[in-house]
Amino acid sequence: MAQRDLAYHPLNDSAYMSPQMKQFFQGLLYNELQKLVEEEHLCASATFENINQQPDIIDQGSTENLRLNHHVFHEHEKRLCRQVELALRRLACGNYGYCIVTGEPIGVSRLIAAPYTAYSLDAQEDQERRH
Repeated sequence: MAQRDLAYHPLNDSAYMSPQMKQFFQGLLYNELQKLVEEEHLCASATFENINQQPDIIDQGSTENLRLNHHVFHEHEKRLCRQVELALRRLACGNYGYCIVTGEPIGVSRLIAAPYTAYSLDAQEDQERRH
C-alpha cells in the first residue's frame, strides 16, 4: 500500500470519493482491520482458570462473569471485523462511501468517525427504529 500524504485530509477535498480520498479511507480501514486482528489474537491467548478449580463460590462467579464479558467482547470484535472487510470490498468495487440502502453519499465526517459504516445517517436511524 502506498504511503498516505500526511497533509491530505478528506474534509478539504472538493471531490467526493476522489482517488486520494479512497486511498485515505483504505488506509484507515486497513489500520482498523490490523488493530482488530491483533486484539483478536490477544483475546484468543487469554486464558481463564477452570471454574471448578475455584475454591470459593464468589471466585467461581467472578471467573464466569469474566468469561461472559470476554465472549461478548469477542463477538463484538468479530462483527466489527466483518464490517471492515465488507467496507474494503465496497471500496474495491467502487461503491464505498455511498449508502447501501439509498445510494446517497454517506458523508466524509461520518466516514471519518466510522470508516466501515454502510449507511447514511438517515438510513441508519430508520434501521435502528425498525429493530
